[in-house]
Amino acid sequence: MHLSKEVIAERLRHEINEREFQGHIINGLREEWETARHSYDALLDLYARVKQAPMRPDWHYVEPSDLAGIRAERPASVTLPRFYLAEHEIAAKIHGAWLGRVVGCILGKPLEEGLTATQIKEYLEGADAFPLDNYVPTQSQSAKILLRRDCVPSMRGYVQYAQEDDDFNYMCLALKLLERKGVEFTTLDVGMNWLESIPFWWTWGPEHAIYLNLATAVGEQNPAGVDVESLIDYMNPGIEWIGAQIRTDVYGYVCPGSPEMAAEFAWRDAYLTHRKTGIYGALWVAAMNAAAFTLLDMEMIICAGLAQIPHKSRFTEAILQTIEWVRADQDWEKTGCRIAEAYGYYGSGGTINNACYVAAALLYGWGDGHESPSIIFERTITIAVQYGDDTDCNGATAGSVVGLVLGAAALPTKWTAPLNDSLRTCVVEFGQVSIAAMAQRTFEMSRIVRAVKKLRDPIYQAEWKPTEE
Repeated sequence: MHLSKEVIAERLRHEINEREFQGHIINGLREEWETARHSYDALLDLYARVKQAPMRPDWHYVEPSDLAGIRAERPASVTLPRFYLAEHEIAAKIHGAWLGRVVGCILGKPLEEGLTATQIKEYLEGADAFPLDNYVPTQSQSAKILLRRDCVPSMRGYVQYAQEDDDFNYMCLALKLLERKGVEFTTLDVGMNWLESIPFWWTWGPEHAIYLNLATAVGEQNPAGVDVESLIDYMNPGIEWIGAQIRTDVYGYVCPGSPEMAAEFAWRDAYLTHRKTGIYGALWVAAMNAAAFTLLDMEMIICAGLAQIPHKSRFTEAILQTIEWVRADQDWEKTGCRIAEAYGYYGSGGTINNACYVAAALLYGWGDGHESPSIIFERTITIAVQYGDDTDCNGATAGSVVGLVLGAAALPTKWTAPLNDSLRTCVVEFGQVSIAAMAQRTFEMSRIVRAVKKLRDPIYQAEWKPTEE
């Protein structure tokens, strides 16, 4: 596969940074990159050496990427209540999750420029809209000018549908995959679903790199012989970026009360493109959504997600630290500053820093859980977005979890009505679809998944006794 010198140079620059974050010794490699970036052969030689960079001897984190290794390093599981929801209650929660995810994403979409919380606050104050209590205004007296003018359909006064976004595309891709392949889908199935369903130009970061690698590997041949492991290892520096974390909510929706199963589905998806922390974010989100069917305590939901990933990981350490900051600060802006200072070096598309923003937004948004659903929902998604960095993804993830807990009927029409139940995607066979219809299809898929789970697991069979509507 021939990539241009410029593309290789840029990917190698990111690879060196990522290797350092992962505990590798990169002494002198940045300086070598400055010299090598003008030569194709020198870049390839340096790339090979970067891949072999040794680990720091004092690195104390344990961060496997294989499923068996991840499961072996998990902490003690969070005990969930028995699953007693009626079918209509499950359906309502799934619908609430879809709506919450869509609203949160649309809210954050115009601010998706890698902005800091300070820059966002400056813009909103210039529009007399801080703190946020509605969609983002199109105009502000601030000197800060939003670059995402393509997002006017997602801004205050202009929202009439959910504008196409990669967060939505991946939701539909996951549903399509489950409907076509069932619960036994493979990591290769995930990739082939992409090739068949979305354009190359609508992927970014690791997804972009692996899409090209997979398309080249498959060619016109039978994909069964493709070595998935080799795909991710070639010129893919974003293995710990946020891409997998935004792809796995649906796996939680179809596994109500079964976070381990949701995490396994998420792992199969994330493993195509990510490793280590990049995978953990995906497992955490899926497991949180699955656990949220049975829990009404946001900290427990967050910890139920953490129970599916290695406890000696940077990801777990950061989320637990965020929980401590929330307890101590009682001020969402102060906690946001702490997160930015401690983890901002991962970049606006990093998994860890954005996951911390989601966790903080969920905790501050929920509060003591005794306020009205309208207040809880609005506070959650607006805080998630105002933290900055990957605003649409964080708004979507936070909105997904809180929307699932509250259920569709409890979500304020102030946020949901402007969407007119209409979602646009670039996914083949989806195009413009009804959000309610997507939620219903997801609910039907959850019934299939629960039936499979019941047949496989005698303990689950004994405990799972849903009431009839």
